[in-house]
Amino acid sequence: MNWKGRLITRFMLVWALLTLCVSFAFKIIYLAELEPPAQYNHPYAGPVDERVMSVSEARTLCNSSDASPAGVACSWVSDGVCHIVLPNDYRAPVSTYRRHEIAHCNGWPANHPHDDPFSLPDTLNDSTT
Repeated sequence: MNWKGRLITRFMLVWALLTLCVSFAFKIIYLAELEPPAQYNHPYAGPVDERVMSVSEARTLCNSSDASPAGVACSWVSDGVCHIVLPNDYRAPVSTYRRHEIAHCNGWPANHPHDDPFSLPDTLNDSTT
């Protein structure tokens, strides 16, 4: 391989590595934004009706219930029951969406105020779905 070929190969390797790093950074930011503040991050005190489905089905159901017109998951409380609709094929594990939506049932406002981002749990290795 000549010097031009080696240069192109190195450039492509560096480009692939940078793309991977940027992609991973966006995933970390996305997961951190989903994580609720500690005061709302606890089990719901009543029954929970959980529905897990594809993201397209979840968006359709959430839009039809006016629970979350722009999101991929939604929740609402009706007669003391926390209803949550979660995608099983989107950018985060189902367990991350579950914590997020149950936090809304626990009173976390829709504008998502956060506490200290450095106190967030590790959700990247969360395999419970």
